[in-house]
Amino acid sequence: MIPPLIPPQAPLEQLIRGPLPKPVEPQPIRYDDILYGVSTLGEAGRVLDRGVMTALNWMPGTHLHVQPLDGVLLVAPADDGPVRVTTGGYFRIPFRQRRRVGLLIGQRVLLMGRRSRKQLLVHPPAAVGRVLSAQLTLLDR
Repeated sequence: MIPPLIPPQAPLEQLIRGPLPKPVEPQPIRYDDILYGVSTLGEAGRVLDRGVMTALNWMPGTHLHVQPLDGVLLVAPADDGPVRVTTGGYFRIPFRQRRRVGLLIGQRVLLMGRRSRKQLLVHPPAAVGRVLSAQLTLLDR
């Protein structure tokens, strides 16, 4: 008797290259690594929250790079960054970056940072609305 020929049960990709690696699960972020603050965008794009700036260790003279990203602004230290923390403990977001995320003078922004990475996200009101839109329906009850 001839045994039946049964095709392998693994996908062709696994047969050629071996088993696929397991996806890396993101590490949980420690609660004390996250920073939150709120600031009013002042004259010429000024952002000031001394608690957040101190926690990020952004001292006067620190050069920063401001990059629009998915409707928010990512602010991070950079040796050649065009933005600097002033002696007053604030920095100014350049007009072009403000315009790209629809941020206007006088609007409140949500600041969210990570101590370990020394980075800050500046959320304009529209971005906060998108993030919290599901919870806003709770106010309709």
